[in-house]
Amino acid sequence: MGTFIPNAWPSLGQSWHVAQGDPKASDENPGTAELPFRTVSAAAAVACEYDRVVIDEGIYREEVLLARHGHFYYPGGWIVYEAVPGKEVTIKGSDVFDADWQALDERIHAADLPLSPVGYNPFEIACSPRPDQHRAIRGAYPLSDSEARERRTVRPVQSERLPETLGQVYVDGYPYAQLDSIDAVREVPGSFVISADGKQIICHFPEAQPPTEKIVELSVRERCFKPKFPTPPGGLMFRTLGIRAEHAADPGPFSMCRPLSIRTNQDSGISVRKTLDVVNSLSRGGVLLSNFSHLSPDSPTILSRVRDGTKPLPWDKLQTITRLSDDGAKTWRQLESGELTEPMANYFLDEENGMLLRYNRKPLPESDRESKSQAYYQQISCDAGVTWGPRQPLDFDERVLCYYTIVKLQSGRLLWFTTENRPELNSDPLLYNSDLFFVVKAWLGSWRPDLTGVDWEQVASLRVEPRVGLQGLDEPSACQLPDGRIFVLFRQCGSLPSQTEPGFPNVKLYSVSEDEGRTWSEPKPLTFEDDKYVDTSVSFSSAFCSTKNGRVYVILNILNRPFEGCDPRVSLHISEIDTDSFSVKRNTITVIEEIHEEHCYEVGYSNWELLEDRDTKNLLLFMKLENTPVFDGYDWNSYRYEIELPE
Repeated sequence: MGTFIPNAWPSLGQSWHVAQGDPKASDENPGTAELPFRTVSAAAAVACEYDRVVIDEGIYREEVLLARHGHFYYPGGWIVYEAVPGKEVTIKGSDVFDADWQALDERIHAADLPLSPVGYNPFEIACSPRPDQHRAIRGAYPLSDSEARERRTVRPVQSERLPETLGQVYVDGYPYAQLDSIDAVREVPGSFVISADGKQIICHFPEAQPPTEKIVELSVRERCFKPKFPTPPGGLMFRTLGIRAEHAADPGPFSMCRPLSIRTNQDSGISVRKTLDVVNSLSRGGVLLSNFSHLSPDSPTILSRVRDGTKPLPWDKLQTITRLSDDGAKTWRQLESGELTEPMANYFLDEENGMLLRYNRKPLPESDRESKSQAYYQQISCDAGVTWGPRQPLDFDERVLCYYTIVKLQSGRLLWFTTENRPELNSDPLLYNSDLFFVVKAWLGSWRPDLTGVDWEQVASLRVEPRVGLQGLDEPSACQLPDGRIFVLFRQCGSLPSQTEPGFPNVKLYSVSEDEGRTWSEPKPLTFEDDKYVDTSVSFSSAFCSTKNGRVYVILNILNRPFEGCDPRVSLHISEIDTDSFSVKRNTITVIEEIHEEHCYEVGYSNWELLEDRDTKNLLLFMKLENTPVFDGYDWNSYRYEIELPE
């Protein structure tokens, strides 16, 4: 009988050392601590399962070609690329661009693009999604005709509009916005465009002069980490620890996602632009703790709260950060103290009367309430959150689990939904024996004459039979149509068919009210125009009516076939709703985000926050990756998606 050695996996491999700053470093070395490699690529060429590549401080400008990786079922055997503890290690897909800038006028400058030494030029390649085979295998809904284009060259080009390319310019790490014409760049500081012949980059530097004290970088490499082998269906099985990987033109899962990527559905007129919102290094650090809300009708300031995922602290010890933005949630400043730093609060601004309402998820202390039914409260501010009125208990049942965004109705009333867990209402516990069975309640609120608070009245209760939704109805999201009707979308959990039960598919259910939420139609499955189900996972969704065009949109994970459970959530879509039939218009389905072929298949897109931009009337969506690329892989950051809607 052999000797059992617990937790022996790390000892089965060896460590390879990389230290470009060591004068003895060379890719001809054996890769030991005494004689390290100079590049990460040299270590990647020899690393095998169970090995570790230990990287010393420095900026490594290289595309690391992976010769091997691990197996999904043996995570202890995955090759680990890790920074020396306490050292800053960055792998960059960019090179420093020391250019001879020539002034085209008083605002913009041009420089010749360098020739690629490896034959890869991201500044001539279209920034568009690729219909990779992994999408269909993992359940992603097919791309639209206008989205389903092979990656192709778009320089040189003969058109007034200059399509976005994969190339990117960074100034001291800040990504400039890539626009579609020289005229547009002339009007926007911090932007650039690639000339129609593909030979020049034209930039609008905010200082009106090329920077002399700042570093300008161009994306020149496709990837930071790139496999030399076909990726298996389960994804790429390796880890990165403590490494910042960035600036790759087409980054994949192991580089900070490329900013300003764009997806366009020409049939719907919807475009999606993506930028970084929050940088985090810890697995759950970027979780949003509140909704996004303006503070005043007269001020552009937006408030939101996140956990600080930059410090290596236990999850329950992470600091919460209150953030304020004055430029459409593009950049943020931290609020250190004051009334707006209260933990676990959500906010609603009534744009009509200027009142800011705060409703708290955290129950009042026992000493501050008379009964369990007064466990939640609201507060009102008339001065953008500087001062607040007294805490007013809300008459919610103690079983309330969640409450959702308040909707301002055309009548001036407020509509609010709560979810309660009522397992005793499950009429068929044998079908699904669970402690979860959700019921949704609708509340109508009226402002008091002196605007000191809102009086709420429960007006409806919505539920379904277990055969339609094993867990009842959950996560309602509502919007009011221009004609006054209210559309609400629900999360639902389907049931598998059997010899005795027909089952019910995983879909989203919807209901409609014509009397301000007092009565509702029977919840029905969301379908396409041809009455076929919109297959989806048991996941979060949103309904939204644009003030820009009066159209109704839904945001949800659309799948290409039926699945069971919360996964897959491999792609996130926005689509317009036909408000006569309340069906999804197929030709308007546009990808917001989707899984990369190298992601673990448990990666998902969910639990976002929404806000309509006041100036552009476009929809802003904030979201982080769920479950990470390979469980504990690289990208824990939160991203900002600007969804441009048609007029």
